[in-house]
Amino acid sequence: MKKNYQIIPLCTAVMLMLFASRLAAVEPLPLARDYWRSDGFVKAFNGSYRINARLEPYVDTPQRKLLIEVQKLMAKGQRKAALSKLKASPLAKSSAAIMYNIGNIAFELGNLELAEKQYRAAIKKFPSFRRAIQNLAFVLSNQEKYRAALPLLTEAVRLGAQDGSVLGLLGYCQQQDGNFTAALQAFKMAQLTEPENADWIVGEAYCHQALGENRKALNLYERLLKRQPNDARTTRLLANLYRQLGHDADALAALEWLRRTGKLEAHDLLTLGELHLQTGSRKLGIALIKKQLATAKKLSTSGVLDLIQRLIMQRELALAEDFLHTIQPALRETKQSQFQRLAAWIMLETDREEQGVKMLEEIIKKHPLDADSLYLLARHHDRNNHPERALLLYQQASHGKGAFKPAASLARAKLLVKMLRYDDAIQQLTTYLKSHPSADVRQYLEAVKKLQAASESKNGN
Repeated sequence: MKKNYQIIPLCTAVMLMLFASRLAAVEPLPLARDYWRSDGFVKAFNGSYRINARLEPYVDTPQRKLLIEVQKLMAKGQRKAALSKLKASPLAKSSAAIMYNIGNIAFELGNLELAEKQYRAAIKKFPSFRRAIQNLAFVLSNQEKYRAALPLLTEAVRLGAQDGSVLGLLGYCQQQDGNFTAALQAFKMAQLTEPENADWIVGEAYCHQALGENRKALNLYERLLKRQPNDARTTRLLANLYRQLGHDADALAALEWLRRTGKLEAHDLLTLGELHLQTGSRKLGIALIKKQLATAKKLSTSGVLDLIQRLIMQRELALAEDFLHTIQPALRETKQSQFQRLAAWIMLETDREEQGVKMLEEIIKKHPLDADSLYLLARHHDRNNHPERALLLYQQASHGKGAFKPAASLARAKLLVKMLRYDDAIQQLTTYLKSHPSADVRQYLEAVKKLQAASESKNGN
């Protein structure tokens, strides 16, 4: 019997949709590298030297005398001498205000370990010491300890902190924690006092994107780029959004500008190469991807393997196999199963089915819940008119773990329709729609119900 190599259209659409959603998943936003040297942050931090009697520990005469002496040294730029003077004082062990000032100068000098220790000591002495709480959050954020900084920033705001640096970093930490709605509000509030701070504008746009409000995000990115046309970070984020929206030509133009101006980061080469394969120069696309593969030690192998998977879906089989074997030496042990699965998939698509089936069966033997391998093996048996075997494997895949778990559930429903088991197909599609709402699948379900009704009518007659 002649074999049917055509992939079931609806399942293919679901597979591509799944990988598109993985591409579009919002990753944590990188804070600008120079934020800690920006005018806004420096101004806010320097302001934190001022005393707020309502929320601060009382500064008695000996403490005030010491701080005035230290202030004179600071005015001369002698920060190390000022730090030494504070540390040498007996008050450093008993005064929250002195501990706090030691922390401030240590922070300015880049001694984050000492700064953190002193801020914590000051807070222990005086729990409502807002500036110490706020600056401890700054220290932790500077070290990318965002989860630890978040409750401190929240407490600082509760105690009355309203400046943009606190609110902006609060938004940033909330965004890192995946709370995009709260982060969005914090970024907007931060712009009330720092309306020109690009970090908070980008943060707002990024949250809109994460919440699916792509038009708002697009407007903010484009507005910011008009103000800062050579900003690489905003261009990169805009390119990602263009790609998420399916505006591949715009994404390509943005990344090409980064490449030609020398601002393209290494991990963007794969994306640019793939965009060229789809909408630009195929020759250049292959060259860019190979250039990235040549630097295998610096590669995100997960990104390359996902790219290879998309190439297989797009029937770029020779190219996918070429890239797959190029990346093999750089793969960690944890990625070997994914490599073998992709190799087996290519074999199934290029008349090396026996090898491909054997490889998939070996993977499944080691990993019985591998939904992706189960799905590929099920689809092979489906194509080769072994419906019962395919049905069982689809069922196992739909209860396993992997990106193709939803596709397996949908493929099983389609196979049940082909076997005229309409009741089972309707049940399968209904279950699928509860967790994966889709207009196309809902329309397909309605069509199956009509087939069922027509079949029952015919049998009744």
